[in-house]
Amino acid sequence: MAPTSSNWSRTQRCTPTRVEQPTTEDEIVALVTAARTTGTKVKVVGARHSWSDIAMSDGVIVSLDRMQEVVEIDEQRGCVRVQAGIRLDRLNEALAAKGLALPILGSVCEQSLAGVMSTGTHGSSLVHGNIPSFVIGLRLVTGTGELVVIDEEHPLLNAARVGLGALGIITEVTIRVGPAFQLCETTEVLDFASALANMQAIARSAEYVKLWWLPHTSEVIVFRCERTSEPGEVSRLLRWVDRVIVNMLLFGLVLWLGRHWPGLIPAANGLVARTYLKPRCTVGRSDQILSLAMPPRHRETEYALPLDRAAEALSRTRALIESSGVRVNFITEVRFVKADDGWMSPASERDSCQLGAYMAQAPGIDGYFAGFEEQMKQLGGRPHWGKEFRASAKELREMYPRADAWAQKVRELDPDGVFRNPFLDRVLPAPRRRP
Repeated sequence: MAPTSSNWSRTQRCTPTRVEQPTTEDEIVALVTAARTTGTKVKVVGARHSWSDIAMSDGVIVSLDRMQEVVEIDEQRGCVRVQAGIRLDRLNEALAAKGLALPILGSVCEQSLAGVMSTGTHGSSLVHGNIPSFVIGLRLVTGTGELVVIDEEHPLLNAARVGLGALGIITEVTIRVGPAFQLCETTEVLDFASALANMQAIARSAEYVKLWWLPHTSEVIVFRCERTSEPGEVSRLLRWVDRVIVNMLLFGLVLWLGRHWPGLIPAANGLVARTYLKPRCTVGRSDQILSLAMPPRHRETEYALPLDRAAEALSRTRALIESSGVRVNFITEVRFVKADDGWMSPASERDSCQLGAYMAQAPGIDGYFAGFEEQMKQLGGRPHWGKEFRASAKELREMYPRADAWAQKVRELDPDGVFRNPFLDRVLPAPRRRP
């Protein structure tokens, strides 16, 4: 039996029977075929960055850490083919060396591309969809051991773009890229009421836009990024300051206070707001601007809402915090995502606001997250697959118009449930009963 496996934030744990690290597609096919014969469960893990239990299993854990190569960069077609275990930061460097870049990135780049695809990882832009929406092809080993090659015309593409690890093991991904570009990031501090009143205009005020609000404070910081021809690069010193001073010391202090002296949180959040959330301008390579250093360990829940409910959702979150008395010791983040065609993508068929409630382990967190989820569901929200949520399979079916069609594809590609785990058992819609 392998040692206990946990996610990055140490909030999910499992004890797999063993861990496999294949190096080839053929090894994966053989592994899945054998597992089907013996009735063994198989689950792929990436960087273990999800807060949900999506990658947890007491069966066989398959790590793609030894499958991280760039297979082909096609500059004429504007795409790159890579092994699915590649980390985004490694991919970013390989693309930069060729004068290319991904059009969108999430907040951190330590995840694997297969994990990003499986959870619907996104950035913040109403010009661009989430990262999986740029995927134009993949190779997938199904639960029967069959290798399926999916291209732009394949009927499975939109089912697989956010597949939750249920359809099979992704071995290769082909994703669209573009010319490398510079970004100028500016920040603006608004009072809370102004941010709410102008939310829709703010969302469309730049190519990349996001908002941070530190609970128990009255100000919101707006981050805007636009392309620029101005040269520049985020220096190693600035990245060190972001990683060590801001993330580990400043935010780390607030998270530590939340665990030990919750009553000090409002004052500490105010200190962070005055120290860090100030107007500034930074120019650099797109991936260096769009992604941040890994933050201290904490917990996250996040819901994708219809864009026009963004202000109400943030307002309700503030009211929930005030009425419950919970001391929230980390940021609340508002991001925006362009609609896409992924069947199980939280932004499926609608422009979305992604509202994230973040907090370190501290008194009141479970009640706060539960209350937040109820408020978001009332506003038509859909949970982020890689973060904490309690929504049931019945609720999820109502949130996703293509849920039944997707579940049918899961049953076709994995008829024996080789890739099932407690997460999928909980969220996968059961077949509808015929009247």
